Amino acid sequence: MAYVPHADADIRHMLEAMGLDSVEQLFAHLPANVRLDRDLDLPLGLSEEEVRDWFRCAARANRGQGELVSFLGGGVYDTVVPSVCDALVSRSEFLTAYTPYQPEVSQGTLQAIYEWQSFVCRLTGMDVANASMYDGSTALAEACQVAVAAKRRPLVVLPATLNPRWARVVRTSMRGAGIAVAEVPAGPAGTTDVAQLEKVLALAPAACFVLPNPNYLGLVEPVDQLAAAARAAGAAVIAAVNPVSLALLKTPGEYGADLCVGEAQAFGIPPTWGGPLLGFLACSDEHKRRIPGRIVGRTNDSRGQGGYVLTLQTREQHIRREKATSNICSNQGLMMLRATIYLAMLGAGGLAELGDANRARIEALRTRARKVPGVTIPFDGPVFNETVLRLPRPAREFRAFARSRGVLAGIPLDGVAGCGPNDILVAVTEKRSLAQIDLFAALLAEFAAGGGKGA
Repeated sequence: MAYVPHADADIRHMLEAMGLDSVEQLFAHLPANVRLDRDLDLPLGLSEEEVRDWFRCAARANRGQGELVSFLGGGVYDTVVPSVCDALVSRSEFLTAYTPYQPEVSQGTLQAIYEWQSFVCRLTGMDVANASMYDGSTALAEACQVAVAAKRRPLVVLPATLNPRWARVVRTSMRGAGIAVAEVPAGPAGTTDVAQLEKVLALAPAACFVLPNPNYLGLVEPVDQLAAAARAAGAAVIAAVNPVSLALLKTPGEYGADLCVGEAQAFGIPPTWGGPLLGFLACSDEHKRRIPGRIVGRTNDSRGQGGYVLTLQTREQHIRREKATSNICSNQGLMMLRATIYLAMLGAGGLAELGDANRARIEALRTRARKVPGVTIPFDGPVFNETVLRLPRPAREFRAFARSRGVLAGIPLDGVAGCGPNDILVAVTEKRSLAQIDLFAALLAEFAAGGGKGA
């Protein structure tokens, strides 16, 4: 495909296959008078996102205003979406594909699901992943049901640092099943207090503890201590992760999680109006027959040729009703395909670079925010993607002020994990340029100096 660049490693591999040492050798048979002996007199190339920015600036000049610059996060992020995701996922065979009940005519769809499952397992360090879920919050509710069934204990423990929207979904799901939910308060550092967790777990036998990392405030949790405390009480550990962070942070498999869930919208899926999203669910081997949805496996047919089939299915439509573990109807197929294309294009090296880019940009914003009089960072531990800023006036006022300047500033946090009315959650992804981060800092300074009153 002409628009897919070759990485240096790809070029070296192809040259080795041809027995050549360089690209120049590939054209050595051509006469010298038809070969250019200098570089083309062209400016340096731009990345795809830089080209888009150029056109956005042109559009702004035409209309008098551009698109809003988003620093919103909290589970859905404004990230770079490579054009190849739209180009491939829009092919007609994918758009018209239905649930792959018949493997003999569904090999392409089944292989895509298998590749997605493999990516999730490599990212999380878990043994098994299913074909995908509707979104991260419902994946978490299903994981809690798995833990309750495995442990035979009707209690789920959530931390106050969990995404509050995810927590509401879990509470609603557990209420219908007659399962109690307890909450562990956040400590002064903005992360889950290990001692408080031990106290809650000592009150009643719990089926599981949900461990978000990074948590809703963007902070990296003390995962080893929290996981150890949960296991000591006989509770399963359910990791709820931002998958982009796994390029830098410990994987759930490394700290002994029993199940892992997350939201993969950042993998090539636009935020649009908050959906559609893409949940994932992975587990250790012992839970593979309890997880919801379906699992695609790779096998050999009667002629020894490789192929893909639906291996495990837990929905009541496929097995005897009394043995069903879930009523999940299908995987989030089209969104799963987008994320699979995105990860295949990015590769392991690209994912590491993406993680570094996110980390560097959020630190750049924190550095600038610290220099603004009246603005503080209440939780100064390691963060990924987002951070909490404490403003001199209510966060909702700053949000309205920034919106009037074309910036979506963040999410007010009043009442969330010990935060107050002046606290705001600000997200910075790889899509935000340093100029946009400087703009945000300038708005902070203007607001702190009294700007935006009455907004």
